Formats: sequence, C-alpha cells, structure tokens
Amino acid sequence: MKASLTHGATVVADVRGNDGFTIAATVKLGHINEPKLGIASVYEKILMLQNPNVQTVYGGTITSYLTGGASEKEIPEKVAELLGLMIKPVLSDELLNEAVSDIIRHTRDRNVLPRRQLKLLYKHTAFHGNQVWDTEAYIRSLLSITLEDLQHLHKSYYTGKNLVITFSGKGEEQGIFEAIMQNIADLPVGEDQKVELPEYTGGYAVLASEKPLFSRVLVGWDVTSLERGAEANVLMSILANRLDRSFANEGLEVTTELKIAGYYGCRTLRIAAECADSTKVNKMLDIIAYNIKRLKETYATDRRMESARNEAMADKLFKFGQREASAVEIAWQILKHGRMYDISDRIISTWRVSARNVQEVANEIFSQPFTCCIYGQAPYYSKEELAKMF
Repeated sequence: MKASLTHGATVVADVRGNDGFTIAATVKLGHINEPKLGIASVYEKILMLQNPNVQTVYGGTITSYLTGGASEKEIPEKVAELLGLMIKPVLSDELLNEAVSDIIRHTRDRNVLPRRQLKLLYKHTAFHGNQVWDTEAYIRSLLSITLEDLQHLHKSYYTGKNLVITFSGKGEEQGIFEAIMQNIADLPVGEDQKVELPEYTGGYAVLASEKPLFSRVLVGWDVTSLERGAEANVLMSILANRLDRSFANEGLEVTTELKIAGYYGCRTLRIAAECADSTKVNKMLDIIAYNIKRLKETYATDRRMESARNEAMADKLFKFGQREASAVEIAWQILKHGRMYDISDRIISTWRVSARNVQEVANEIFSQPFTCCIYGQAPYYSKEELAKMF
C-alpha cells in the first residue's frame, strides 16, 4: 500500500489480488456537514445520472464514488472517467429537477416502512436527544436548492484537500499514479472543510403503531472515541453467539444483527433484534440485558475466546478483502483521523485479545449512556427501567 499527496488530494494504491480493480474518489461531504439540508444527496444523484456505471456510498461525513474493471488495460480509461466526473461535472436545471424528483419519490416510498422509521428514530435519538425527523421539511429544503447552490457546493467541497482517491486491486503502482496525475491537473487545492461532529446523547423512543406488524428493538452505545477496536470486535462475536443461543433456548425465532453503525461521522455499537411476534419487545430486551451483564461480570471460556477471535479476524479479513468496502473504509479513516490502520496489525491485535480484555472493554462501552428504540406491542419497559437493566 502506498499513499501520496498531489494537488492537495491523498492518493492511496492498495495493489493486491488478480481479479480486477476498484477506484474510489471519496469527498469529505455528507449530511452532517452539507451547507443546505439535502444538497449533498442531490449532488450525488446528479453525478449518478451522468454516469450510471458509477456506484456511490453516501454517509454522514463522506460521499464515495466507485468504478472499476476486470483488466489493467482499463485503468487509464476508468481513472479519466471518474476524475472527470469529480472535477468537471455537468450541472443543469434539468438534472437538478430530475435528481430532486427522484429523491422525493424515494423518500416518500420508504418513509412508511417501520424498519426505516425505526432506524431514523434511533439515529436522531442517539445524537439529538429525541429530535423527530421531519420528512416534509426535508422535502421543502430539496425543492429550494438552486443551480447556484450546486455550483457553490462543487467549488467548496470537490477540491484536493477534501478528496481521497483509492485504488484497490490488480495493477502497477507507477501506472496507477501516472493515470491519476494525468487527470488531476485541473483539480483545485481548495480549503479543508472542517467537520463538527454532533454530541452523542443517547435516549429512549418508541415508534408508535396501533397494530405493529412485528417487534423490533435497536439498542446501542457510542464507540466513536473507542481505541480498543480489536477487543470490541471480539466482544461483538461473543455477544452475537450468546444472543442467538439465548433466544433459541427461550424458543424464540429472533433475527439479530450486531454492527458498528455509523451516523453523522460517529459510530455506535448497535444491536438489532426482531421477532415476528409483536408482543416480544420486553422479552428481547431481557435477553439482551442479561447477556450484556454477563460480559461485564464474567470471563468468557478459553474455547469461546478462541472461537470469537477467529470469527473477528475472519470478518475483518473478509471486509478488507472486498475492494469496494476496503476503499471506502481507507478513505474514511484518512479523512477522519489523517491515517489508516494496518489490517495486519489489527489481526495480530485481535489474536492477542484475552477474556480479561473483553470484560474491560465491555465495561467501557456499556457504561456509556444507552440508546433504545422500540417498535411493537405494548407494554414495554420505560427508560428508567431499562437504565437499571443496562
């Protein structure tokens, strides 16, 4: 892996494998630092309309544009195509209207879905203390965006100091950097756009429904500043397996997901649990709380530790083995921290994680204020009751 700076942009070449390549251009712009509500998403959509072959990943503080190919011979063409889109996009009222209409339609279609509503509720509860997402206010903001707004956005954010270009896959480093240099000459250096992250508040909220279709809970804790990533990964492997066993032992068919969920440039360790029976909210919370208490108070056995370490290492290797996911993660690490961690170091650190380390990081994470969002049939625990459980 090699990194260099040119025209203010960071260029990273992660040359490996023999099955094609991915090129990503990641801009330090997302919904947390956009100058006008919804404009980053509109701009992203306009670029997608111009080149449907480019995929995007849109988040709190970054927007990544990805393309790729199967042969090294395609590298110059793909680099020129992607960077041309970044540096000299076509911005017009026609594209603006098409993008806004598409986003409004998509927003209204998804807004009625309980899982989507609960996810939004979790995000706003965790970082804004029960602020309610106003769909109509968002749509009004979209409709107010002008061509001049887009031009100002491009001039301010699509610049070298806010851009990371990542190559991942089969290629030759010198040829990759030469292709980038040939297409980056017109990229302005610009000014580094600072990102002010929101404060994590935690909180409790219920997605009201007279006839809930199922029961679902989202429970999470802030891990944005957590330095013990390897220990957290092993903890998550242990907890995921314990939850699955606990639900099965109770005769419950529950789908669970543990992930580091990113919002607004911050990250939470989030547990999602869902059951087809709409009356099982409290039962799922009982089991989640019990297993968190076990992690905080007891050591995992040697056999469980070995299994969890292996799962954590396999999961991390799989993620970084996926060119697209790796390219986006590398860019996020650089734009947020000014550096990227070495996957080899993470694997070594994971293998050294002990049962005591897991207990320590469990107490560090789960001593933070929790976020809990509920969808299902009442009755369910109050915030005060959950505070005693967690």
